[in-house]
Amino acid sequence: MLNQSTFFLIYLGNILGIIFYTIILIFAIFIYKRNSYKYGITLFVYSIIFLALNIIWISIQGADLANRLVEESGLPGMTVSLIILTLDLTFKIINAIGMIILIVSIYLIYKTHRKDKIE
Repeated sequence: MLNQSTFFLIYLGNILGIIFYTIILIFAIFIYKRNSYKYGITLFVYSIIFLALNIIWISIQGADLANRLVEESGLPGMTVSLIILTLDLTFKIINAIGMIILIVSIYLIYKTHRKDKIE
């Protein structure tokens, strides 16, 4: 088991991500409640996806998962590799979906707040 300072340092990026996505979530809720813009919903979904990914990664202790599967569970190396590869692929697919939602959200923000130029 990792001690507290090592755990904090290993998962510092995830902890900062959780803080950042929580701020985006609060911002999206305020946008949607105040103005009911469509991009408030997309930002809300985007932040929920990435909050879930970060919380799941910390809860399964992803940085030390391979070692724990080999040492504690006694699984063979190929099985551990397959499990890690499957988790990595799943996280990358969900990450790509979240980024597509962010791009849609940025497009909706641009489309909503575009001002006509005076010539």
